[in-house]
Amino acid sequence: MSGSPRQLAGMRTAPDGQPAARARTPPSRLDSVDVVRVLTVGLVIAVHVLAQQPGGVTLSNGAPLIVLHVSREVFFLLTAFVLVYSYRDRAPSRWWAFWRKRYLLICAPYVVWSAVYFLAGGEPLRPAGRALAGFANDLLTGAARYHLYFLLVTMQVYLVFPLLRRLLTATRGTHGWLLAGAVVYQLGCYTAVQRGSVPGLADPSAYLPSYLGFVVAGGVAAWHAETLLRWTLERMWWVFAGCALAVAAGVAVFFVRASALGQPPVLASAVFQPVVVVESVAVAWAFLACGVAWQRRGAPGRRLVRSASDVSFGVYLAHPLLLQGLLAVCAASGLTAVAQRQPGPLVTAVAMAVVPLIYLACWSAVAVALRTPLSLALTGRPRRGARG
Repeated sequence: MSGSPRQLAGMRTAPDGQPAARARTPPSRLDSVDVVRVLTVGLVIAVHVLAQQPGGVTLSNGAPLIVLHVSREVFFLLTAFVLVYSYRDRAPSRWWAFWRKRYLLICAPYVVWSAVYFLAGGEPLRPAGRALAGFANDLLTGAARYHLYFLLVTMQVYLVFPLLRRLLTATRGTHGWLLAGAVVYQLGCYTAVQRGSVPGLADPSAYLPSYLGFVVAGGVAAWHAETLLRWTLERMWWVFAGCALAVAAGVAVFFVRASALGQPPVLASAVFQPVVVVESVAVAWAFLACGVAWQRRGAPGRRLVRSASDVSFGVYLAHPLLLQGLLAVCAASGLTAVAQRQPGPLVTAVAMAVVPLIYLACWSAVAVALRTPLSLALTGRPRRGARG
């Protein structure tokens, strides 16, 4: 799809919400989606910084955490959206070729970064057999570092993507019901996890069924991308208002659970609770509205935004390593001890100020890595400037 949101708003659509005359050529890049990706990476860094601030999770950082936690759900919505939009009009001629390409781009950095974080975690390397067994377990579970589960779930999304595309094709004309079912499923799933009703599963983070509703919803959104973008353009302030209400609801739920019900703030701000489902959809839509608004203004700084989008996966992979180093420096210099004696809101404010610094530092490092032979292994992208 090409053209500005203003042009998209004028497109004719068929009764099922799709373009009346859809091109058979591969769709062009959506600048507004680049904005979503860049903003979501910022949320990811923020949630990891606040979750590890001195003093642990308290009322001061638990309230923003319940909002920032939506970063994982927004990413799964975005992953499904981009995949379905890319292959909406043309299924791959051979699914094996699709899987080979996709898994190369994600498995190589997954193995490399798992090794990096295994070593950075200070795990004993002797005896070698035990060390190798520990690393193998990390690869199977995504446990080398707290953010690598996302890559495991993405691999599962790639695996079932042919089924998702077939589902969207078979239910054409009834996607409203499919979307409603996805929402009900996701609310039920998060409610079950919150209540501990899933036997034998302490942490469902690394399993696709935990986010299946978001994946289906992202696919439906991509199937009707033109209608979605036009609607968002025409009712932008409704989207922002809805997001504000959803965020307020999330914060209210946190304080009710933490203050009125006496739950520990770390539990009250947990990811798997129904209000996070509502927040996630609202924030993702608001991010898309930001992208549409930016595009309507002529997309100033498009090259900068595209650059940030291109390095986003590498930033996601690398930022916990930088954060680990920063925390180690703070502990060794005594800053951690000083921070623990300060008011919680002040520490949270300082932690939030660190977020853009980590973002920029990782951005710079990934931009350099993209120009080296290690680009694919470190960033999930072919070497910049490489042919083929």
